[in-house]
Amino acid sequence: MSPARALLLALVLVTPVTAQPKAGKVQPDKIAVGTVYTGATVEASFMVFEPGTDPKIKFDVTAPKFVKVLNKDARHQQFGPGNDFVCGTVEITIDTAAAGDLAGEVAVTLGDTKVKVSVTATVKAAKKGYSRVLIAESPFHSTSTDDGGIFQAWTDLVAASPLDPSYILVRRDKPVLRDLELAKLDCVFLDGGGLFWLTEADLKKLRKYAEGGGRVVVAANHFFRGSVRQANAVMADYGLEMRDTESRVMGQNEVTLGKDDLHPRLVKDKIESVTFHRASPVAVTDEKKGRVLARAVGVGAPGDGFVAAGTAGMGEVIAIGQSLWWSWITPQRAKGADNAKLLRWLLVPKGGA
Repeated sequence: MSPARALLLALVLVTPVTAQPKAGKVQPDKIAVGTVYTGATVEASFMVFEPGTDPKIKFDVTAPKFVKVLNKDARHQQFGPGNDFVCGTVEITIDTAAAGDLAGEVAVTLGDTKVKVSVTATVKAAKKGYSRVLIAESPFHSTSTDDGGIFQAWTDLVAASPLDPSYILVRRDKPVLRDLELAKLDCVFLDGGGLFWLTEADLKKLRKYAEGGGRVVVAANHFFRGSVRQANAVMADYGLEMRDTESRVMGQNEVTLGKDDLHPRLVKDKIESVTFHRASPVAVTDEKKGRVLARAVGVGAPGDGFVAAGTAGMGEVIAIGQSLWWSWITPQRAKGADNAKLLRWLLVPKGGA
């Protein structure tokens, strides 16, 4: 399967909550990034739908002063016989130079469709000691979901935690990590999309960062095609290998782990249960380097984990066998378990694995 075909399949698979498009639909319907800190990079995108087949239709975008339009792109896509749409994607970045509450609307004209998309952020002064986390790909992107409210679990977590996140969009056939200085970061967090488009240069840069003392967290699974292969490229020689599979047994794709399935350090930090959905197991290939943090159940081999950590020189890599992390921590998916608390624990190196 070609990379482009695999990515298209992945994007179809990762939008299960997305309904069929209709004229004027916006996906996600709002960009609410919550709390960020001065100096952070905050990128997002959304998609507007207009019936038709001609991607050269009128496509105008007007943004408030705190929003810069990075790119706009229109393409034709068919969602079934005779169900043709022009999909207009708008990529933006939010100015975080100064603290303040930001709110405005991006106005878009796509053919006969006119919509306004709400963009909000609370920018606070950067705080010493907070974990500077680079997130690639930004969860606030055009193929994630049509419900912008689904990110509230994550934005609430950031607001209540010592996390200073930056969000970057991933672009096809371009380096994911660009010319960013990873040494200034405490953690790099890659989801399925961020993993999929990693170049060889990205991999070298990422592994050098980890071996120099950084923390790299990868979230991937069989469900997000192509992400497991790339996760394993990141983790090679660090004592871990994710298996590109998921449970085929009805009822075992939804798993809740209790204290006995979790590493004692997690339990000590009051993480007592975690849920997983269609998770892929991670094998510990070298017990001197790797350790399981959350045991795999219903899939994989004895000793596998749904979450595992491996030593990378002076740093470490952590594998989460779960894509769509921003959905994984929502109340609907977590069902009262400590998914959000575990994610926080993993992204704050000073208090985590």
